[in-house]
Amino acid sequence: MKQPLPRQVHATLRSRLLDGTLPPGTRLDYKQLATELGVSTTPVREAVTQLASEGFVELVPRLGAVVRSMNQNTAAELYEVREAIETFAALKAAERLSARHLELLQQQHATMLRVFEEFKTSGRDRLEAAELDQFLDADLAFHRTVLLAARNGALARTVEESQVQTRIFFADRGIHEEKRLSKACEQHATILAALEAHDGIAASEAMRLHIRTSLQLTLDHLENSVTV
Repeated sequence: MKQPLPRQVHATLRSRLLDGTLPPGTRLDYKQLATELGVSTTPVREAVTQLASEGFVELVPRLGAVVRSMNQNTAAELYEVREAIETFAALKAAERLSARHLELLQQQHATMLRVFEEFKTSGRDRLEAAELDQFLDADLAFHRTVLLAARNGALARTVEESQVQTRIFFADRGIHEEKRLSKACEQHATILAALEAHDGIAASEAMRLHIRTSLQLTLDHLENSVTV
């Protein structure tokens, strides 16, 4: 059974947010999007309204719908939510982890490592767009798997917005250089080892350190963007 048209448009636009096709600050032109998608403006408006309610789009007076940008305040808010929920999720995941969840986590971390190792040998100072997408997709999938492994649907739903917004932010800026990639791989490895050992306290603390490190790097980047 096909999804209702507004839901299909919503899924398409959300995908474009995630892959960087619609970066932060982009004004969403209803007529143009309707033409591109082969629909009327009504389902586009409904889809954009839904995206706005989810926090991905801002409805600005006299300007219209604009993809939400991240500043230091919103970054701090998003990461505070993630720290509170994902550290608890890591604690519970260590207790409730299934063999399938563990296998997924190992695969996702392996993907991150592969992208990083290939990047290191390339001689470049930044990931290319396709590589960045692979790395970020694996990173996001790892965190989602931890939430799923905690076997608490409310946790996953609550943190979804914060995770996706940070994913959109990084896809736009492509700020993953070697130091950050290395740190991300290292910290995910520590989380994974704690989960493999079913050590909830260690997994929770490793997740806390990872999220706080990510927040600080994000704040540093935002500050540099303003001062440059």
